[in-house]
Amino acid sequence: MGIPKEFRIKNSNEFSSIRSSGLRRIMPYFITQLKIAESKEPGAESLPLNRLGVIVSRRVGNAVVRNRGKRIIRRLFYKHRSLLPAGSQLVVILRLGFNTVNFAQLENDFLVSCAWYAKKFKTEGPSR
Repeated sequence: MGIPKEFRIKNSNEFSSIRSSGLRRIMPYFITQLKIAESKEPGAESLPLNRLGVIVSRRVGNAVVRNRGKRIIRRLFYKHRSLLPAGSQLVVILRLGFNTVNFAQLENDFLVSCAWYAKKFKTEGPSR
């Protein structure tokens, strides 16, 4: 279940690259970092897929809480991935207390974050 493998970021080198050079947005219950993927093939006709990686530390909660948080973020990403710029590589870091709010609040914060990234990359252009 969950989201297909081609939408996931699994490699630790990719995580560290996005975390070091990605654009950061801090929300109350999570932090998002986004980097636009460079196309590997010049002149490729298809746009690269939007991809997601989720980080949840142990201090957020036990395994049940952490896995629930990852499922929620994956669901939000899969549902709203079209709002992000094409070729986005998004890393979401869950923060302590995310499980004290309801799904609607997390979804609203995620949508605000997606809109912010869309606006940032629309005005700055692909040179970033």
